[in-house]
Amino acid sequence: MAEDNVHKVLDIFSYFDSKAGEVLLATNFVAVGARRQWRMSDLQEGIEEASRIGWVEAAPQGGWRLTEDGFREAAQHS
Repeated sequence: MAEDNVHKVLDIFSYFDSKAGEVLLATNFVAVGARRQWRMSDLQEGIEEASRIGWVEAAPQGGWRLTEDGFREAAQHS
């Protein structure tokens, strides 16, 4: 489910105690996802959906930046 996958992405930002504006790299998603035995395709779907709804955005230097809206949503589900 796309919604579940979006929340997996936000869970990873929460795992790293990320604040709005902070960036995680692909290696961060892979490491936590592997530990939790999540499919990488689910995380990719979650990143795409989170980007579409404005909870994360691509960072110019690579990776994904947590937006203010994404930070608020993550806080509600932690």
